This record gives sequence, structure tokens and C-alpha cells, in this order.
Amino acid sequence: MLPIKVTDDGVLIVRLQADLDIGRRAATTSTIDGLLTAHRSTPVVLELSDAALSPAAMSIVVRADRMCREAGTAAAVVTSCAKARRILGSDAGTPAPDVHATIPLAVAALAGTVGSVA
Repeated sequence: MLPIKVTDDGVLIVRLQADLDIGRRAATTSTIDGLLTAHRSTPVVLELSDAALSPAAMSIVVRADRMCREAGTAAAVVTSCAKARRILGSDAGTPAPDVHATIPLAVAALAGTVGSVA
């Protein structure tokens, strides 16, 4: 089970390990899919730990961001690691995830979308 919480602003925060390995990718992606279904239309913040961004973690973030877009749900990624923010912003594909350095910045960016997504 992934650690989650919902802010007072109605934003779902999902904590991911940035150093996830390939063996946990499918289970993590499935769990995120279940969370998105359970919290339909709730903006989502994917919070990465401070560890180095693994290829499996990047894959999960990109896939979760795509799942959110397809569901019409706003999403953002949080990592305090400048290198991970650069990688996610430039190498994650188009459109790139909305990446922030802190949870308050990401929540503020998403808070205006609460209730505006059908």
C-alpha cells in the first residue's frame, strides 16, 4: 500500500519511492490506478522521495501522469531533487508532468482545480 493523504484543499498526495525497482513497477502502477478510481476527479500530487530517480520510478510517474490526463484529473509531481525535476521536465515526454520542488507549491497549483474537473 502506498502512503496517501488528502489535503484540506482536496488534493490527493501519493508518496512514491524515487528508487523503485522494475519488480515493483507493475504493483505500484496498479495501486495508483486503484487510487485514481477511488478518488475520481481529485487532483493528484505524486511525491517522490529524495533518492535518485530510477528508470522504473520515472516510468511510474509518466504513466500515472498520463492516466490522470486521460481521466481528466489534474496532476503534479513533487521532488526536492533538482536533477530529478530536470529529468522529469525534459526527458519525460510530451506533455511533461507539472513538476514542483515542494508539496505546498504543487497543492497551490492544483487547488484551483478542485471541483472544476468533471
